[in-house]
Amino acid sequence: MLPDLHKVRRLAIIRLSSIGDVTHALPLSAALGEAFPNLELTWIVEEMSADIVTGNPYLQEVLVIPRTRWKQGRWRSLQVWREYAAFLAGIRRRKFDVTLDLQGYAKSALLALASGAKHRYGWWRLRDGANLVSRSLPRREQSVHRVDWFLDVARAFGAEPGRVRFPLHVPAEAQERAITLLDAGGIAPETPFAVLNPAVGNETRRWGAARYAELAVGLAREFGLPSVLIGSGKDMALNEEVRTLAQQGDGWPAPVAMPLNLAGQTNLKELAAVLERCAVHVCGDTGSAHIAAALERPVVALYGPTDPAMAGPWGQSENVLARREFCTPECNVRKCMVDARVARCLSEITVRDVLEKVGKNLYGR
Repeated sequence: MLPDLHKVRRLAIIRLSSIGDVTHALPLSAALGEAFPNLELTWIVEEMSADIVTGNPYLQEVLVIPRTRWKQGRWRSLQVWREYAAFLAGIRRRKFDVTLDLQGYAKSALLALASGAKHRYGWWRLRDGANLVSRSLPRREQSVHRVDWFLDVARAFGAEPGRVRFPLHVPAEAQERAITLLDAGGIAPETPFAVLNPAVGNETRRWGAARYAELAVGLAREFGLPSVLIGSGKDMALNEEVRTLAQQGDGWPAPVAMPLNLAGQTNLKELAAVLERCAVHVCGDTGSAHIAAALERPVVALYGPTDPAMAGPWGQSENVLARREFCTPECNVRKCMVDARVARCLSEITVRDVLEKVGKNLYGR
């Protein structure tokens, strides 16, 4: 018998990373907050994804694990272990009644156990010992996408969302920063633009700098759209390669502004503000796809071995380009068994395919 959440005070959501999965879990907080306004909801998250949940109106508190600093301080450091112990003690002091482990690994299981909560539950994918700490709640047969997998946890307690809501807060200062960055790159506040993300976590899932450069030229010529290239600091060189290649060939079409490279210049809130203003976002299987979809912006997503039905941009299956018929049973998200350089399924997606999707989204053609 599950506890009646109408009679529960404090509940902790544990979803630490990645950016895409934390975004996918946002609707669970809205579903719980609307169904059980008595709940004091806390979200425990790692710092890399913290901006996705801060400012969420359904949360009373966000507990951020400074994992990057702890890793830099090395786990063998006595100071790091003291800080970690203090963090666990802080969780226990909050006296949570219920924990929901949406990560499902040992590191999240330890947090659930440290909470001292009487009731510990998790989504259906509890592994690595997490199933020994928390009780797994089943997913519905009709639930295919990760958003629904997380919502099935809320549904198990009787919360049935009438509409899937992503409470992703973009503050005014992030919006102002986005306007400043865009304007400095030649994109005035009212100018439509495309956001391109050439970077994905591993090489197998990357479409390639040359194709993104060709796409940027095509967007400028066919739709008059300037392009904004995004990514982290480590993606600066990749984006500069896209810019350089875009300038070559037949030349860049004036008067459209050259592609603007914002890699490493935004935090997640500011990135969300840039995406919120764009006309369309083109990317691979990466976190920005899910941020843009949460903000209800059109996302043309290029998927390789990952199943987009499970992990594509929410509510935009018609915008996904995938050629998974070229995959073999041995392929996975990190290794293509057909081509060692780039996933064959991705290489079969052409620039023309993407331009046609963009045209359909923007102009219905």
